[in-house]
Amino acid sequence: MKIRTRLLLAFTLFVFLGVFGLVYWIADEIRPQFLKAQEETLVDSAELMAALVSGQAVHVEDETARIDPTPLAELFGNLRQRTLSARIYNLDKNNVDLRIYLTDRDGRVIFDSDNSRDLGADYSRWRDVNLTLQGRYGARATGGDPLYPEGSTLYIARPVLYEGDVIGVLSLGKPTTNASRFVIDLRNNLILSAFVIALAVTLVGVLLNLWFTRPLQKLQQYAAAISRGERREPPRLGNNEVGDVGSALESMRLTLDGKSYVADYVQSLTHEIKSPLAGIRGAAELLQEPMPEAQRTRFLNNIVGQTERIQQLIERLLDLAALENRPSLEAPEEVSLTAIIEQALSTEQDQARARGVSLRVESGNSGSVQGDPFLVRQALSNLIKNAIEYSPTGAEVVIGVQAQEDRCALRVSDAGPGIPDYARERVLERFYSLPKPNGDKGTGLGLSFVKEIMALHDGDIEIESDESGTRVSLIFSANG
Repeated sequence: MKIRTRLLLAFTLFVFLGVFGLVYWIADEIRPQFLKAQEETLVDSAELMAALVSGQAVHVEDETARIDPTPLAELFGNLRQRTLSARIYNLDKNNVDLRIYLTDRDGRVIFDSDNSRDLGADYSRWRDVNLTLQGRYGARATGGDPLYPEGSTLYIARPVLYEGDVIGVLSLGKPTTNASRFVIDLRNNLILSAFVIALAVTLVGVLLNLWFTRPLQKLQQYAAAISRGERREPPRLGNNEVGDVGSALESMRLTLDGKSYVADYVQSLTHEIKSPLAGIRGAAELLQEPMPEAQRTRFLNNIVGQTERIQQLIERLLDLAALENRPSLEAPEEVSLTAIIEQALSTEQDQARARGVSLRVESGNSGSVQGDPFLVRQALSNLIKNAIEYSPTGAEVVIGVQAQEDRCALRVSDAGPGIPDYARERVLERFYSLPKPNGDKGTGLGLSFVKEIMALHDGDIEIESDESGTRVSLIFSANG
């Protein structure tokens, strides 16, 4: 597994664990906080109701203050006759779910808003009543209360006072039904939001990962292509540390290529000119001896021929070197392959006539490519020259265009002896050549020259050969 994949997986795991861990902690705190808020509201309400009872429902008989629950009974009687309809976010509220009970100083219930169900009961041991009668804060949460059997009901008690003395207790209760619903809704929304946030953060992490690792991937692909000997432009890595590494790598490549390039060419050139130099030296030594004029002329012609071969070899080698040192096409333009064929034919027609070979252009297809018209013409001319030189007298060389949806091919077909099986893998190598039908030996640079031209055009060469002849195609990407 790649390092960037490990980092991405670790980042994703960290994000999800962190976000959902935080959500779990927050969700665990939601219910207590809701209950605290509900309790605080009930304290205010209970204090208000206790003050109301202290002011309007306390009567003194025989110097003893007593609580008259009649005002509370009338209040709740009127409340039951009212219609309540309120939309609180997702909650439809249509009834008052409060319970109030009132006890005397002994803790006995003298009023119960829940249909007087516990009227007369002794509540002195209930925590809310007991603590309030002692002058302390009294509250309790009871599960299974008839007001809310499925959950808990929160009761807050406040003292009913007369001249500073506690003469009774008013306890206000409210079930936690609605609070539980709000908590569940909030938890669901929180989990959904956490999931969306985690996905968004993960997506940002993926994009950042691509942003940081994409230049490294381009650099790795470039280095791999160079190590395979491919022609490749340096990737654009930006003005950053990775870009500096890429520039340093390209500078190192150019330096090493320059050294190996010179050594390779010197070695190849030295090897190739050994034979013609040996022929020139041998002929020159023999010319120092007396000999018939016809023989002398033959040796002089041999010297001229070998000299021309060396000159041709050096010129082609310089052309190939210049081509190999070009990283890319400087100003590619639209090239009509039909026009290129016409220009190449006009150049090679005389050589074809001299060898008794006819040139024919296939009709019906045409196409255009992006490239350098001079180089494309040079490549085609090299193929036509080879076809002429390896074709027997009276044969025909056919040139044509095969246009397809995604590519165009310039094809040159001859009727020569074909390429032997042992040579098919080497014909594109520099200085490798096969003997011509007349026994002459070529420079072995023609197809290498064509190969470099096609590399500059991001194209390819396809060679098919059998006993009926050889067919060489230059493959270009089609325009548009």
